[in-house]
Amino acid sequence: MSDHLLTVFAMLGPGGRRFADPQSWARLEAEIGTQLPPEYKEFIDEYAPIRVNSHLSFDHPATERWNLLEAIRQTEQAFRDADWDGLPHPDTGADGVLIPALSTDFGFHVFLRRSPGTPDWSVVVHDRDEGGYWEHAMGFAEWLHRHLIGEEVIHPNGTYFYPGPVKLEHLPMSPSERPVPWHGPERGM
Repeated sequence: MSDHLLTVFAMLGPGGRRFADPQSWARLEAEIGTQLPPEYKEFIDEYAPIRVNSHLSFDHPATERWNLLEAIRQTEQAFRDADWDGLPHPDTGADGVLIPALSTDFGFHVFLRRSPGTPDWSVVVHDRDEGGYWEHAMGFAEWLHRHLIGEEVIHPNGTYFYPGPVKLEHLPMSPSERPVPWHGPERGM
């Protein structure tokens, strides 16, 4: 496990691994045609489906509601259907193109991208309001860690910092269930 992932786990506290299931990852990866980064899968298995600081939402491949594979399919379709003002739409999917990783209510999308010709992954952020893409040459755990401490890993001048403990909410698994918020440990921030 990377140092960044350990730091994120320490910032969030225990997640419970409520839906960890290797078979669900095998099905998802077979469908999208590539294996996702181990640190991303470890984070999702520990916490998802979850909302972090009221704005970052993470789905899980083993759940019917908040299903990661379905979220990937829906995001890919939305990007194919969007009007790109005559420009070619960004490719989403597998094999070195953008793979949707999480959703936000800030107006930006976060994707994982395997760097061409290498086993390394990067994080790409598309901000519809700023109208651009920003690639961050770092893995998912490093990106999330830097985001949580307020660094500019969305776009230039685009940061969202929340001092104090990180706010967490398990997403409701049925229409009658309501999210119950809790906070990670004190971060001294």
